[in-house]
Amino acid sequence: MTYDGGPEAALSKRRASAGVSSMLCLRLLLATSLGSGFEPGLAAPADSIPGQVPAPVVIHSAPVDGRVLRADFEVPRQVLLVFTQTWPRASAAIAAQVLDSGTRLALVRERDSARLALTRFVTKLERAHGQPITTHADAVDTPWVRDWGPLQLRRAGGGSLWLDAALDDALRAHDDGAPGWLARHHAVALDALPWAVDGGAFISNGAGLCVLSLDYLDARGVTSDTEALPELLGQLGCRVTAVVPTLVAEHTKHVDMIAQFVGPDRLMVARIVDEPGGASEDALRLEAAERGIRAAAALLDEGVTLDVVHVPTPPSEPGRNPRSYVNGLRLADRYLMPSYPELGPPWQREAQAAVQEAVGELPVVAIDASDMIGAGGAIHCATLGLWTD
Repeated sequence: MTYDGGPEAALSKRRASAGVSSMLCLRLLLATSLGSGFEPGLAAPADSIPGQVPAPVVIHSAPVDGRVLRADFEVPRQVLLVFTQTWPRASAAIAAQVLDSGTRLALVRERDSARLALTRFVTKLERAHGQPITTHADAVDTPWVRDWGPLQLRRAGGGSLWLDAALDDALRAHDDGAPGWLARHHAVALDALPWAVDGGAFISNGAGLCVLSLDYLDARGVTSDTEALPELLGQLGCRVTAVVPTLVAEHTKHVDMIAQFVGPDRLMVARIVDEPGGASEDALRLEAAERGIRAAAALLDEGVTLDVVHVPTPPSEPGRNPRSYVNGLRLADRYLMPSYPELGPPWQREAQAAVQEAVGELPVVAIDASDMIGAGGAIHCATLGLWTD
């Protein structure tokens, strides 16, 4: 299939298509759960009213069998990356950093990318780093492994639990099947999650505090007071969930584009740097998001007080997906953060200084994500840590 606008436009449209599929699945599931009492038409999208900043909401839920959604900052022993020829330099840079950190790397090919190109890519990396790389024979439809990959949870008594979220999209049959063959490859039990949810839609502190965007629900015709939500959040291992506004122009509405936990009680949040004296809608939305996350943290049993680090972020530009500096990846001995050289050195210096403050003594490595952001994501979206024990 070809799309006008080149490969980045194609990826954006496929990601948007995934959102439509998720919307239909979630609306159907909730309508079935609630019967005639659920009216999706009553869920007015917050972005449809310019200048309106919706109030954050906190939802309590009881995790099924004590499970918990793994934290953003947990260090994986293996990272899964999709080989795509859409952003080869970014892929090579991420792969090299993963290997240099002593982390195992696994690759799966995007269907639009040539097998021979993958073979050459792997050969070059193995020669340079002296480490074997796992290459899966299967292929996937999109490079956003965080979205279609198995959701990573931790069982109450220890051990890993993988969830396979519903995906009803005829154009993404290979993405849909990937969690199954990954689970078989790693001999990990895979439980079905009857909810179409993208992995990047959530962030977690690893202790039952989760964050999801109001806009993500709005786009799927779901209100935050829907009775089925606590049950669904409980399946994800969330005890308290902050449902917060996000950036107007960020089309995935994934909260990992605006915030990330770097510790159980430490959070990075994007902060829009407007003109002096200005306060854009996006800036107000991010302030509201922070308030919502703080409120949710305080409602955990142990009453967590969050230490929040603000990461300077440029205002959105018409026709461009907003940049994210917090959409990074934690490894054992370093943190990979996105960079955008076209913005100039001052932006990078200020953003990297904030990220460095957030992660403490852990070295921060900047990777050019300019090609990736045009397709709707960055480093966190394109990588997935896998826990198998």
